[in-house]
Amino acid sequence: MIAYWAVPYLVVAAPPAIVLITVLIGGCTMTRTADGPVNYSRFYADRDSRAGRELINELDRREARAELRRLIDEARR
Repeated sequence: MIAYWAVPYLVVAAPPAIVLITVLIGGCTMTRTADGPVNYSRFYADRDSRAGRELINELDRREARAELRRLIDEARR
């Protein structure tokens, strides 16, 4: 037997649940445009990868810091 006391709560909860499920399904099935920003997956090793460029810049900074630290240590001697 159906619990009739739960019907008002179900009526109130149904619209937000329907909207949430619709948004989730719509987001998962949305197609991208042909000229969108994501044409292919990018990797750190790619030449035009922004993440790869940031990684290279950080490695260059670390190398420059190590060289500067070495020069300072030699100057102190």
